Amino acid sequence: MSINVLIDVDYNPHDRCIYLYLLNGLIKDRNFKPYFYVDAPIEDIKKYLEKNHKELLYHIEKLETIERAMIDRNLKGRNRIIKKTLTKVVVKYPKDVPKLRVLRELGEIYEHDIPFTKRYLIDNDIIPMIYYRNIEDKEREIVGNEIPELKAVAFDMEVYCEGREPVPDRDPILMVSFYSQGMKKVLSYKPFEHEYLELVENEKELIKRVVKILKDYDLIYTYNGDNFDFPYLVKRAKYLGVNIPLDIRISRGGMHLRSYIPGKIHIDLYPIVRRTLNLSKYKLEDVCYELFGVRKLEVGHRNISKLWKEEDRNLVEYSFQDAYYTYLVGEYFLPLEVMFSRIVNQTPFEVCRMSSSQMVEYLLLRYSYRKNFLAPNRPSEEEYKRRLNEYYEGGYVKEPIRGIHENIVSMDFRSLYPSIIISYNISPDTIDCECCEGESEKIHGHWFCRRRRGLIPEVLYKLIERRKEIKKKLKRIDRNSSHYSLLDYEQRSLKVLANSHYGYLAYPRARWYSKECAEVITYLGRMFIQKTIEEGERYGFKVIYADTDGLYVTMDGIKSKEELLERTYEFLREINKKLPKNMELEFEGYYKRGLFVTKKKYALIDENGKIIIKGLELVRRDWSNIAKKTQREVLKALLEKGNIKMAKDIIINTIEDLRKGRINKEDLIIYTQITKDISQYKTTAPHVEVAKKILRNGGRLKVGDVIGYIITSGSKPISERAELPEDAENYDVNYYIDNQVLPPVIRIMEALGISKEELKSESRQSTLQDFFRI
Repeated sequence: MSINVLIDVDYNPHDRCIYLYLLNGLIKDRNFKPYFYVDAPIEDIKKYLEKNHKELLYHIEKLETIERAMIDRNLKGRNRIIKKTLTKVVVKYPKDVPKLRVLRELGEIYEHDIPFTKRYLIDNDIIPMIYYRNIEDKEREIVGNEIPELKAVAFDMEVYCEGREPVPDRDPILMVSFYSQGMKKVLSYKPFEHEYLELVENEKELIKRVVKILKDYDLIYTYNGDNFDFPYLVKRAKYLGVNIPLDIRISRGGMHLRSYIPGKIHIDLYPIVRRTLNLSKYKLEDVCYELFGVRKLEVGHRNISKLWKEEDRNLVEYSFQDAYYTYLVGEYFLPLEVMFSRIVNQTPFEVCRMSSSQMVEYLLLRYSYRKNFLAPNRPSEEEYKRRLNEYYEGGYVKEPIRGIHENIVSMDFRSLYPSIIISYNISPDTIDCECCEGESEKIHGHWFCRRRRGLIPEVLYKLIERRKEIKKKLKRIDRNSSHYSLLDYEQRSLKVLANSHYGYLAYPRARWYSKECAEVITYLGRMFIQKTIEEGERYGFKVIYADTDGLYVTMDGIKSKEELLERTYEFLREINKKLPKNMELEFEGYYKRGLFVTKKKYALIDENGKIIIKGLELVRRDWSNIAKKTQREVLKALLEKGNIKMAKDIIINTIEDLRKGRINKEDLIIYTQITKDISQYKTTAPHVEVAKKILRNGGRLKVGDVIGYIITSGSKPISERAELPEDAENYDVNYYIDNQVLPPVIRIMEALGISKEELKSESRQSTLQDFFRI
């Protein structure tokens, strides 16, 4: 008997077998073959290939008749589940599947686009990142669910760069840093003074040493290693004629590259951070400050060549800190990614590059296979475009009672949309079923099967029940224990996946897309929140604001928190008796004060002084720091002090500081993301013009990059006056007053009865020109 953990799965075309990479070993499986289904009899397939594509017969391992369940829709739009007789086409190699898609000439083909290694995990139900006894046997047994003890390292490269993006056949790798539990190292071929420096002979030896170190680890953390570190390392090695004894595969996945090493877990933290955190910029420095509250050393890429020439120790320290903090960020996110890997049943390499909708899809593929259901095909490009143009009404949002309110209670439905899906059995395979027509009242023009639970409600039910079970356990165990942390990570991942199912149904590229199902879900959501508002008002609450699945209330005549909470819990007990079995309205929180501006825009302060901001520009990336800082101070004055005059004075003083040039340059930078190739922008904009300047000067940009710029003075259009921060010699005072400082706060002040004109007229009039030098 042996205990082991699956960390990666790969297909080796030379051996024609699946490689199962374990934490301690390797298993080869030659029995599993690629396959797909064709809606045509075996004899018709043979005849068709003999006549039209005789050479393709060689690629077929075997043909067999098989039954799978699928949705059958009649002319009236009624659904029924039927057993469909199909031909399973088993081929020799994964690359043979695309060749045999010609069989769609005979009938629909299914499950032809599920990647082979992902298919393997679905069919064999081997869960990655969990401890098994006898993992190689069908009778394998799970014996431990703790996070596997992986040998992990973070690495980061510094490349010669002079005011432009480096190019592998021109710019050398200068140094590479590593951090792990037991190793702190910076490799370079220049003798810097630093405690962690290891000197190598030249760049070729540096590359060899890097690869030798990486080979010794199970898990490799990088920050944008997919798109930069690994591709650059591979290209640079090729240019220098260095043979790398490590299989680093660079491929394209959508707009981005993927850097995969068979048998190892490469976790690029950049896509994880982008889907998890809401930041202005996503540089490692910004992530460290957000997660750990620390300011790591930053030297700026434009200064790397200068520091290299001067043999400045700061360059080595900067490089080392990149590796060190990459490791810390990796360890922070790893447990959650491990849980996603287990639940979705795909390797951590794949899961950490998936969106929440992609994770839901693989979860549904897993359950679909278990139930012998045929997975729907992904939409064609034409169908995808049609879906993009479909519209339906979303969640209900009540216009708030504007202004400052005190003594506020928040209530919300626990997992509203998942609860609705389960309660009403909403799924593409249950909507408008033939078997239940006329037996139940229609909901928004549709009905759902009463005889059989649908695929999506069943998956959701299991996720939610497991989360309920975990939350009960969490109440009974020590919050500081490792067991508590493990369960907490699991319940958090379950919550993310459960709450992603509605979005998946509405996702135009989804296999199980259903605009009708999504439409019914939002209809029921609007109905329940509106009924709750009516019940609350009858009970005596004043409903300040409501949005989709929750509401904020206060109660006139009640001054104490204790009395308000007593009435709230009494109301919750009463209303929950009237709700469907799987739905529950919960107490979410108490706030001593709140400011409500308009729909989706409000801010609250709790008893501990923590400010919660929703929808206001403070949480958006495309505003300058001067805008964010002004708004932050205004909110603090209103929420902490309840002082409108103080908030007003903050705005007036900021305008005066702008006019007098008392603003730091860094606070003027506006950040905007490049969302498509620069050549595809049809209209001009400040960030587009700056991007064009960068490209003209030999720099490189990719989709997803965030550009920082300052609007300078002059008579030209604003977009032509945008300059990179280092090139800006002045700033347009009036632009920053009218387009940066006032817009995010004026909405707040107008909610309190103070106009833009009043703020500007009370600020001291400037006799300066409309710009200030910096």
